[in-house]
Amino acid sequence: MKKTRNSRITRIKKKLCNSSIDIISHIPGNILEKILMCLPIQDAVRTSLLSRKWRYVWVKLPQLVFDDLFYRHFHKTPHAKLLMIIYQVMLLHRGPIIKFALCVSGLQSCSEIDNLILVVSNNDIQDFTIRIWKGELYKLPSSLYSCSLLKHLNIRSCILKPPPGFEGFNRLLSLYLYDVVIAEDVLSRLISSCPLLEDLTLQSSTSLDSLEVVGPNLKSVCCEGHFRSICFLNTSHLANVSIYLQGSRNELFLSEGEISSSVVLLGSVPVIEFLELDFCIVKGIAACGVPTRLPTTLYNLKNIIVYDICLGERDEVSVLICLIRSSPILEEITIYAFPGPTSAIRAVLDFSEVHGCSDVSLNQLRKVDMNNVSGTKPELEFIELLLTKSPMLEVMLIELNAQNIADHLRIAKELTGFRRASPQAEMKFVDQDKD
Repeated sequence: MKKTRNSRITRIKKKLCNSSIDIISHIPGNILEKILMCLPIQDAVRTSLLSRKWRYVWVKLPQLVFDDLFYRHFHKTPHAKLLMIIYQVMLLHRGPIIKFALCVSGLQSCSEIDNLILVVSNNDIQDFTIRIWKGELYKLPSSLYSCSLLKHLNIRSCILKPPPGFEGFNRLLSLYLYDVVIAEDVLSRLISSCPLLEDLTLQSSTSLDSLEVVGPNLKSVCCEGHFRSICFLNTSHLANVSIYLQGSRNELFLSEGEISSSVVLLGSVPVIEFLELDFCIVKGIAACGVPTRLPTTLYNLKNIIVYDICLGERDEVSVLICLIRSSPILEEITIYAFPGPTSAIRAVLDFSEVHGCSDVSLNQLRKVDMNNVSGTKPELEFIELLLTKSPMLEVMLIELNAQNIADHLRIAKELTGFRRASPQAEMKFVDQDKD
């Protein structure tokens, strides 16, 4: 009896094993490809051992991603040998390489990378990423500029110097440049020669005098670095703008012409929905003479973020009020306050009178996020203004930068006593992270 039962279990096990093998062998090719594209490249290669049908599936994958998931298996491998392994994998590959990423931690600039780029440039590459972390800046080879099908380009710590006759990437949709060395006129030409470009991100640790951004299809722009001026032309579809110029309050870095461009910038983005600025742009607008309203009403702007603004500086607050007044459907405001002098606004005057806020209305404002609030009179009065002008306000987050618990409690008590136009408005206090 026991022997019969054991033989039956054995038969069932064999049947299950055969069934599993059969399932693996009969997975449709498109499903196989999707499964393998979810795996790190080294695991995708290992699947060739599962069955005869799986043996050569990985060599036809349309994407090759060499990232930290790949690197964790080779972190003790010398840099030169690591690149040789990557090169061998690419030589075994068959068919188009739609996406290629080389972004392993500790990647050093070296000439061997040229061979990798040459391979992908001959295989219909559409999405290309390279991030250099060590050594000198890597000069991108001329083979990259021949990638006529390129749609997404993401580069870190490289030198961009297109060869003569380069006419741009006419199919490019997104361009991300991090610490890339490129002449400013070349950069402007590169952007303008990508007519389909929708997403542009520039982060630079080097100084650029001027940047001209021309993009009829641009939807999002993020610029962070030492730019003396930025000019937007033909950007009627631009919805998201983030500009952080990294200037110093101790130096006047904008000329008269550059100051004017700060105002023109906001007039060139009629459908903007998200705006992120630092005090440099705010000062640029203020130096030109703050208008009551912008020349172009921002009918679509819903979210404003301003960094390092000093609410004790009358010109900076006036620009902020101008932005608010020019944005009739504003829903969120985020302020990172900069502690500074408060003498610019006389205590005997009402804040709203000083800045002409009697006609300011924030009928759509839902959320306010105030950061680094130290409790100065201008800061408190600005918060009170927002509370009294926002009938739809739901929450106000306040990060206090108080010297001690007593000051924290005093400021919080004063703030909670302010009149609110919105009966459902909730005020929440957040302790500043001291780390």
